[in-house]
Amino acid sequence: MSRVIIFDMDGTLVDSDKAICNTINYMRQGLNMPPLDDNEIIEIINNPAKNYMMEFYAVERVSQNMIKIFEEEYQKNYFLHAKIYQDALDIMDYFQKMGYKMAVASNAPDTSLNQILSNLKILDKFEIIVGASATMPCKPAPDMLNFITNRLGNQAIFIGDSYKDKLAAKNAKIEYINVTWGANRQILDSINCQNAKEVIEKIDLICKFDTFVI
Repeated sequence: MSRVIIFDMDGTLVDSDKAICNTINYMRQGLNMPPLDDNEIIEIINNPAKNYMMEFYAVERVSQNMIKIFEEEYQKNYFLHAKIYQDALDIMDYFQKMGYKMAVASNAPDTSLNQILSNLKILDKFEIIVGASATMPCKPAPDMLNFITNRLGNQAIFIGDSYKDKLAAKNAKIEYINVTWGANRQILDSINCQNAKEVIEKIDLICKFDTFVI
């Protein structure tokens, strides 16, 4: 059975706060709504108790036209502002050499992920890339993680940066590591790692005792 490391994207692989916040405030401007502070936007996104559609746009569901506008602006802002965390690169390089398979599970729109990761020059590192869509619910639902493990093997660890990510891993019954190198880090009652060295050590320890599956 293959060993798989699944990465969240925003805040874990990529420093994308500015890209996300600029896009959301661009959408709010088009709806004649005042801008939100960046920290407030990130807190809403990471809080599973909040309906971010209502919080950001005062609607239960967005139209197809809004989705199209959002994705176009999102990709533009990603190209301008997003940067890969060096710690994430170090983790990918280490486990790629060890023969692990890697995947991405992101709440970002599924249609935008390939272009984003291609622009960042890391697309070819991943076997599977999964984002949110009409048929793929956002985390903390386990669907993205289940989709990946069903195809690559259930000996998986999910690396994320938020309570939503932790819940998704719990719901999918796989190990979770929480990274705290992002500006809007969440310190959770979980395995918290501040840098690549700590993540690598934790994963090596999990593998040593064969405790991949909860």
